[in-house]
Amino acid sequence: MALMHAVFDYDRYAQICSDLAAVGRPPELHGHLVGRLSAGSRLDHTTWLNVAQELLDGRGSLSEAGKVALIQLYDASLAELAGSGFSLTLLLPDDDAGIDLRTAALGQWCDGFLAGFGLVERSAELSEEADGVLRDFAAIAQVQSDLDDSEGNEVDFMEVMEYVRMATLMVFSECQSNDKQQDAPPAALH
Repeated sequence: MALMHAVFDYDRYAQICSDLAAVGRPPELHGHLVGRLSAGSRLDHTTWLNVAQELLDGRGSLSEAGKVALIQLYDASLAELAGSGFSLTLLLPDDDAGIDLRTAALGQWCDGFLAGFGLVERSAELSEEADGVLRDFAAIAQVQSDLDDSEGNEVDFMEVMEYVRMATLMVFSECQSNDKQQDAPPAALH
């Protein structure tokens, strides 16, 4: 369980972004990854690292530790999505961060999800419910983040975050083919 917590540690990916002098942010990166996975795409680790580097748009190169972290993020995200426990961790700042920062990050996550999902060609049309989720994510991506740290805003944020989690799992479930073999993480990069 400690490894899973470390995999989704926002500060870990914020440091990678800082080391790269990256334009991209961790929530957008993770949302993009989950969007692609939800739409049915699977990437080998090398391709994922190239995609992540491009999304982060940094001036530097990924360190070995950064590569390991991003591969762990890919594998853990796919494992959560494909698992049966209705578990999905969103890569967002922890509860100690201000509500305005967490709200902006959730908007970035939804924006990344839509971008990643939209890149994947799908043969089947989405259900009305899944199409509605994508419209909701587009609205969440436009959220205003100049909120005060009130209990009401905290409750609203938690409800929207839970909706995003569960809606993502529903979209993932709808878009998967019957071939469960594709849900296994790719072989480790050596």
